[in-house]
Amino acid sequence: MKKLIGACLLLITVSVLQSQVFASTMNLNCEFKDDVVDGVESIEISDETLMINKDLHIPLEKSTIRCGNLGRQKRFDGFALGYQVVLESCTTGVELKGDLIDSVRGVSAPVICNSI
Repeated sequence: MKKLIGACLLLITVSVLQSQVFASTMNLNCEFKDDVVDGVESIEISDETLMINKDLHIPLEKSTIRCGNLGRQKRFDGFALGYQVVLESCTTGVELKGDLIDSVRGVSAPVICNSI
């Protein structure tokens, strides 16, 4: 019985820690190929919002996806102001990878976001 209770507490602890990895209070700095998408100098994620050049705000919807051996991971999607973003946490580290798409010009750039 003690082993069962210990296993349940460990499972609850791991679940809480995993949910806090990409909590809404976490800020992420993003790197991208800036020569592909014109006019974008910086990207940051804060409070489930993607900020482009610190003045354009794109709300992100959070969902859960299956990532092979990594199990269920987070995915963030957003579309506003002519930009679309798709970011997934299908990595072993604390980072998001995906694409920033300029739907007006029809170009996209790979994006990698890490915690600051």
